[in-house]
Amino acid sequence: MKHLRDFMPESWKLVFSAFAAAYGVGLLALLALPFLISAVINDLKLDEAQAGFLMSAEFIFTMLASLFVAPLMGRAPRRTIALCGAVLAICANLASASVTDIYLLAVLRCAAGTGAGLALACGNACVSSAKHPDNVAGHMNILFVALMIVVMLVFAHTMASYGLSGLYYSIAITMCVMLLPILFMPQRAVIAEHHAQRMPDNKLLSGVAICMILATFLFSARDTMGWAFVEQVGVRVGYDGAELGMLFSLQAFVGLIGPLLAAMIGRRFGMSMPVIVGILSCGAVSLGYVLGEMSKPMYTVAVMMIASTYFYALAYLTGLAASLDREGRIVAACGSFLTLGIAVGPATSGLLVSIGGYPLVASVIAGIVLLTLLMVLVPLARVRQHEQSMVLAASV
Repeated sequence: MKHLRDFMPESWKLVFSAFAAAYGVGLLALLALPFLISAVINDLKLDEAQAGFLMSAEFIFTMLASLFVAPLMGRAPRRTIALCGAVLAICANLASASVTDIYLLAVLRCAAGTGAGLALACGNACVSSAKHPDNVAGHMNILFVALMIVVMLVFAHTMASYGLSGLYYSIAITMCVMLLPILFMPQRAVIAEHHAQRMPDNKLLSGVAICMILATFLFSARDTMGWAFVEQVGVRVGYDGAELGMLFSLQAFVGLIGPLLAAMIGRRFGMSMPVIVGILSCGAVSLGYVLGEMSKPMYTVAVMMIASTYFYALAYLTGLAASLDREGRIVAACGSFLTLGIAVGPATSGLLVSIGGYPLVASVIAGIVLLTLLMVLVPLARVRQHEQSMVLAASV
């Protein structure tokens, strides 16, 4: 029973409200990305690069909105901002479903991205209020995977039956469901007694914070460079739309392993080893399915591992960022640059595909994995230094 209590989060309200804002609204478009890319290509008759740029515009505005409010997270009314952002995103998605003009659609997608960014910043900032941020982040990712299981099936069916407009309606309906848990979000940051044992705050423009933000950006860009076109590669190796929907949903079931492991392991082995393993395993999986047109079994195995490796790594990266700043500014900024990576990824890979095909995309992904490791070593070293100082202080 004691081990079970250790596994459970300190507040389910915190977990559900943070999940609903950050993932159920803020990053919902990420789950729909492969289907949106294909629907935009088919319905609007755009090529891969143009579809990538349209999706990138939405995520850039998600990043800008999230980054704008990140410095205010210590004193801003989080619940109010998250609800306003969610309502804006819902309205923009509903309007997008009935628009055929590409320029007007681009404006509406930017509005949807802005609303998602506000919710994302508030949801991520809530993690810093937890006694064990990595545990809360792990449970948030478990819920994110559960959401992924459902929406992968729904989005695949919706795209096949109703095209791009159906996808936007599905996204809006899903966000409406998320409004209820957001109502339970703490309105203000809570600086509790347990934070006295946490690391001293790092400024938002400190070297540690910048390296953490860059690591998150690179991690996200690497992921979406492959994820944006995973459906297209699947078609090339012989899967049809219904089979890919089932495959993506099945990998989401398998994906529960990742955040469950993160929540159960916590910091039993420190932070360095889990973070490094997560980054390397995500990179290997991305290479597996990007180069999947060479081998259908390799593509299938790699796709099955996407969610488990991604959410395992994301839980630790979120927990690491949250531990650097008690008011949630750094983790909120990391969420901003996570969406910047999502924005850059599809546009970059779209250009690379048009220049040198998927092998060129794979080469760039490998380089980004190495850069991510270099960036994350700085905040990991700061965490290690703090833990050593705490041990020395306790022994005195």
